Amino acid sequence: MRPDGCFLAVGVPSGPAQILLWSHAAAEEQPGDGGRNAAPGQVILESHDVRKDFEFLRRRGVIFEQSEPEDYPFGVRIEAVDPDGNRVSLRQQRKP
Repeated sequence: MRPDGCFLAVGVPSGPAQILLWSHAAAEEQPGDGGRNAAPGQVILESHDVRKDFEFLRRRGVIFEQSEPEDYPFGVRIEAVDPDGNRVSLRQQRKP
């Protein structure tokens, strides 16, 4: 299943953190499942330039599940896997 469904981000407008409410429960996937159940990781890091940050992190040894960031209706996203198999999303929102 692709993560292009609806979701709600809740947070303080000037704050650095948001809580993402999405119907894809974490139980639908296992950490580091190779993207077979492509729900976002439990941690989502916001980026102003995902492709630039992706290259920077990849050159420093971060393991990503895809070979390139992917475009979605909400913006651009890529998944990394930490050494324990937890997925971390790097996301860039589309500008209105």
